[in-house]
Amino acid sequence: MKWSLQYLAVALLVSTGCSTISETSKHQMETGTYTVKNYNNRRFYVDVKAQSLTLNPLTKTKAGWVADTSTTSVINISTDNPADRQQLTFANRSFDLDVMSILFKYRPYTAGFPNQLNTNFNAAEFVGYRSDLYILSYDKNPLNSYHRRMNHFAFSLGGFIGLGATQMNPFVTNNYIQSEYDGFIVSKGIAALVGVGEFTFGTALGFDHLMDNNHKRWIYQGTPWLGFTVGFNIN
Repeated sequence: MKWSLQYLAVALLVSTGCSTISETSKHQMETGTYTVKNYNNRRFYVDVKAQSLTLNPLTKTKAGWVADTSTTSVINISTDNPADRQQLTFANRSFDLDVMSILFKYRPYTAGFPNQLNTNFNAAEFVGYRSDLYILSYDKNPLNSYHRRMNHFAFSLGGFIGLGATQMNPFVTNNYIQSEYDGFIVSKGIAALVGVGEFTFGTALGFDHLMDNNHKRWIYQGTPWLGFTVGFNIN
């Protein structure tokens, strides 16, 4: 039942954010500013077109980054000409805002209670720093022709805060309470995420805080846990 609630929460988050994802997804390379690994890691303003990439080097001035149009480079990305089939790597760094859920939390041995793997309902907002990599390559097929491919990878590091539930019972309060109920918690911590298409997956180190009068008796109050996350980018 807990797993069903967890996946239902993820499904609801995804369904409510589909329109946002379709408009703002970063998994497709678009015209903008990139660091080009094959050009000494210089920054360029890249104009992305169907059959070509136009690179204008950027120079830092007091007014900001200015494109130098006198040294424009045009890279054809045709699959027919061998000279055009070069592998290129573009990097873009940006602010990252995600909605995510922690699928499970691993809690180490605490107060005589054995290691735990919890799957209670939760949802969190992630804020961090994101690096997007776009790798242009060409694959040869059995017909001796080439197919152009643009692979996208994303990596994020930042912090999160969210809400959730936890099971309260005599065991996790050293027999202070005798009943069972679902307690309301606030979770916070840091996470490292990997972007796969429109979604993100990652690991988190977090801390939970019970928000009722039994918080001083809860054995997991403020203790660290490790978790696996899934979510999607919303900016």
